[in-house]
Amino acid sequence: MKVFEKLVWKSQVWIIVFVIGMVVFTFLDLPIAKEVYRFDSAYGRVFEIVGLFTTPMVGIFFVISNFYTIRLAKKRILSLVLGWLALIAFIGINGLSIYMLNKEWFGNMIMIYVLFIILARWAVQYICSHAQVVELRKVMIVGLSAALMAVLGQTLIKYCFNRPRFIWLTDPDMQFNYWFVRYPIVHDSSFPSGHAAQSALSFILVMFRRFVPDFRTRKWDIIMWTVAIFITGSTMISRMLLGVHYATDVWAGAFLTLFTISWSNWFVEKIYSE
Repeated sequence: MKVFEKLVWKSQVWIIVFVIGMVVFTFLDLPIAKEVYRFDSAYGRVFEIVGLFTTPMVGIFFVISNFYTIRLAKKRILSLVLGWLALIAFIGINGLSIYMLNKEWFGNMIMIYVLFIILARWAVQYICSHAQVVELRKVMIVGLSAALMAVLGQTLIKYCFNRPRFIWLTDPDMQFNYWFVRYPIVHDSSFPSGHAAQSALSFILVMFRRFVPDFRTRKWDIIMWTVAIFITGSTMISRMLLGVHYATDVWAGAFLTLFTISWSNWFVEKIYSE
């Protein structure tokens, strides 16, 4: 498992996987979209919401981790300011997304946010009392970096492509274009997938073993990897089922987050080893 984890978190590996996937899916985008499109899919609707849960959960937990491990920060004022801005951004942006998708979910999500803030605070206090605080600080930096990429990074990239969604095409065979084609400005770009980027934050789970000794077992490794793969994979599939994303969209979205996790993990370890 250690060899596997070491290989997985190499940035070069993700670049290779990304390129191979993009080459393959570029030629299969339209056939896959036409084959899997199910606008009334209950599975798709469920994971359309589930895919957005990881962002506030990761954001809230690591913002609170930032406050509790601030003594280990080299620039405390900057860390505090960014911590509060991140908390507002994660909850605000995610709440707006939920509201736009389904207004009936919004009230429930606010309650979930409040509950998770309480649970996250308790969890961080427990970790700081019984585990390695410096490791929590490291994972916190990785988590916030990945969350910012999943929320803000992919949004900025969307404006560079402005790809129309499959569901908008009245004649897919005639109107389909590849992801690398520059389109006129559209209302809501398809490439890359924000849902895929945010759901991939669930892979932060596999790093919990670094500061929670009880998780350093093969059983928990398997559980964490399985949960992360299931959440991310199901969200990617759901976006294609609903016709709002192509295979290359979800592949690129997930890659952005996973690459950020792997690169920031390497960077943090390098900084703390000096």
